[in-house]
Amino acid sequence: MSGESEVSSKCTQSFLDHAFPPCWLIQTEFVTITKNFIPPGFTARKPGHEDRLNLMPEGELAITLEHFEAGFRIPLWLELRQALRYYGVVPAQLNPNSISLLVAFACYMRAERIEFNLSIFRKLFNFRAKGGSVFLSGQWVKMAGLANMHHHFAERFVFIAGSFSNIPLAPIQYDDVIYKPPTLGEREGALVEFFGSKVFDVPFLRWDLEALQPVPPGECNFLDLTCESLFRGKD
Repeated sequence: MSGESEVSSKCTQSFLDHAFPPCWLIQTEFVTITKNFIPPGFTARKPGHEDRLNLMPEGELAITLEHFEAGFRIPLWLELRQALRYYGVVPAQLNPNSISLLVAFACYMRAERIEFNLSIFRKLFNFRAKGGSVFLSGQWVKMAGLANMHHHFAERFVFIAGSFSNIPLAPIQYDDVIYKPPTLGEREGALVEFFGSKVFDVPFLRWDLEALQPVPPGECNFLDLTCESLFRGKD
């Protein structure tokens, strides 16, 4: 097993063993989550005081209130499914700012009708595992509007049951090298440099997320676009 893979496995085990605080979600917050973020076909359950973020019952995912406020939605967006599945993590392992980065980047790709590409995402964002949690940071992309403090996000969560489309219901041991950025072709590399010249506001503060539909494979492939044609009028 490579050093990177070993760290990934240790991160997973550390998350399972971590001593998270009790859930302090109050009833009004649970009602808010259920009303605003739980669509038909999914059910939410308020945890008891003895439940913890990393102790997910079989068939359920733990999602925090701040994850929803950061743009997390169910059914899970295709872009989030791809990233979570690739890194072998569950949403509860990502802090709210990491969710913000994932959703914000997906929003910009959808708004410009550019098909999401995991290699581009891996090149633009750093993946770091520490103490059982996963942190994303923009290596090239500059983000505005991220919160500085999320000290208590792990104390307010719900258990959600439903179809999550290949997202593991428990953290998995992932053996591939996932930290090393991929080698990109000329056009992909040019797009990475283009993104590096932008400062992105966190878009879900303004946009209706449900109105931003995913780009079907092959409908608009960014490799067929020139950097000059992207983000027209966004400067």
